[in-house]
Amino acid sequence: MLDTRTTWTWLILGLLLLPACEGFLDRAPLNQYTSENYWEDETQITLAVNAIYPILRSQYTGPIWRFGEFRSDNTTFQYNELDRGGMALEQLDYFLAEATLGDIGGLWNSCYTAIARANFLLASIETAAFTQEANRVIREAEARFLRAFMYYHLVIHYGDVPLVLEVVVDEAEALAKGRDPVDAIYAEAIIPDLTFAIEHLPAVHPPAEKGRATRAAAQVLLAKAHFARRDYAAALPLLDAVVNSGAFSLMNQYRDVFDPAFKSANPEVIFAAAFATSANQGSGFMIGWLPFNSGSDITQGVNPSSRAGLNIPTRDMIAAYEPGDARLAASVGFYVDRGDTTPYVRKYVFPPIEAGGTNVDWPIFRYADVLLMQAEARLELQGGLPDPVFETINQLRARAGLPFIYPGNPDPKLDVQSEDDLRAFLRRERRVELAFESARWQDLRRYGTVEAVMQAHGIDQRTYQDFLAAFPDAYTRIPELIAIPAFQALQYGYPQNPGW
Repeated sequence: MLDTRTTWTWLILGLLLLPACEGFLDRAPLNQYTSENYWEDETQITLAVNAIYPILRSQYTGPIWRFGEFRSDNTTFQYNELDRGGMALEQLDYFLAEATLGDIGGLWNSCYTAIARANFLLASIETAAFTQEANRVIREAEARFLRAFMYYHLVIHYGDVPLVLEVVVDEAEALAKGRDPVDAIYAEAIIPDLTFAIEHLPAVHPPAEKGRATRAAAQVLLAKAHFARRDYAAALPLLDAVVNSGAFSLMNQYRDVFDPAFKSANPEVIFAAAFATSANQGSGFMIGWLPFNSGSDITQGVNPSSRAGLNIPTRDMIAAYEPGDARLAASVGFYVDRGDTTPYVRKYVFPPIEAGGTNVDWPIFRYADVLLMQAEARLELQGGLPDPVFETINQLRARAGLPFIYPGNPDPKLDVQSEDDLRAFLRRERRVELAFESARWQDLRRYGTVEAVMQAHGIDQRTYQDFLAAFPDAYTRIPELIAIPAFQALQYGYPQNPGW
């Protein structure tokens, strides 16, 4: 784990390790540059933008799923009594983790590392020589999109955080920074950066640059930022714009959305953390989610370590799928070993998984999520039983092989008689459609149900996780925000978040 000194080192010194390349995601190492000898031309600015994307990718395959899925009621872990070395992370699942947890400091540091890179780039882009002037504004838009993404991660996970929008070269100035209010982060960073990105990012990039941020990605991110504050009125036009663009649609089969065989022509994925074994950048995040005792039975290649078995679907998550829902088999597998059955996340498992990983991408934004957000915004703004909300839910249910819901349905389980009934169906649909995509925790926060849901979840977990008997305080404190990293709170006097 990087400590906080590393964060401020990036802010003060701005030393960048930038890869050179032939294609956007296929980079070979180049020399190290400093802020004094960089930022001179279009190539260097482009490389500087490229150096931010891997940070975002590592966040999604690292701390984001741990904070978005693992500590929610969707997943838990497979207890391995012979390996207790990973207990600090396991305690995140039942709310006994400490502010010293590596992922808590890791997410903070990675965000500010990316912000520092963006700030240095943005301070120099106007004076850099560009052979294609149109690319200057596109690279600026990308940098501002990525900076806004980092601040989005910071505010939804930590709340108030230091706001740094310029290059900081004075150590005293850096160390004097306090936590700025969330409203200030939105007003001065997230909203203006994404507004600029929406105006200047292209709808698509050339095939050789596939994977870069697009206008739709910026629209979805800004909509999510508004959703986090329950500002549905601000989010809805952005979601409508993505839908009305006609650029995206649902895949016919749910599992195909995640299958690397379809990644080159996938109309459902709007923005993804991309991986490619051909560039020595294969994905292996799913291996740690497989039963630790499964050997090569599931991967048909590498064996999971003794500390695998993380992000295991809970019984309640599995029960959320209706009978006949094709998304269950597409998303959840069941490994049987000597009579014991362990569920695991199958959604991203496409064997063989070799030592170099796989070509499986992490879909950060996809069209199904946009449709569900659009439906939720309409329901919360209009109330009642809006037809478009039924259409969205039933469109996704049809793909999953499930019957439609509607008022007066003779099946009482599918009969919708009130706004609350429709809201419950919509929330259940989000849970199963987006399971294991790290949306659950922020959904619960938006619904205002974190404490109630997670306390009930804790009671259920105790019925079949016997090891919890040794932890009577498990699930007794359920803070919505994660802790300010312990070193930050201690060294710089940042007030700690409630519950830590």
